[in-house]
Amino acid sequence: MTVVFAYHRVRDYDFWRAGYARAIEATKEVRSFRVWRGQDDPNYVITAETFDSREIAEAIWTSQETKDAMAKDGIDMSSVVVEYVDEMD
Repeated sequence: MTVVFAYHRVRDYDFWRAGYARAIEATKEVRSFRVWRGQDDPNYVITAETFDSREIAEAIWTSQETKDAMAKDGIDMSSVVVEYVDEMD
């Protein structure tokens, strides 16, 4: 399993969260996900999404469709940091 951690700022958390819910529903390759919200900055968001492989995760995360949807949902694209990690027991 590959986990993708994404760190980013959003314009409005509630607006972003609605868009994220739609994206998760539409992206069947995501096996599980979690969301964290900054205590000091409520528009700072961390997500963790689990995929079967890095190849699948990269295909989703690097697609223009994903980038366009993220921008539409109010993500400050200059703030996005994405890390691919292996899940360990």
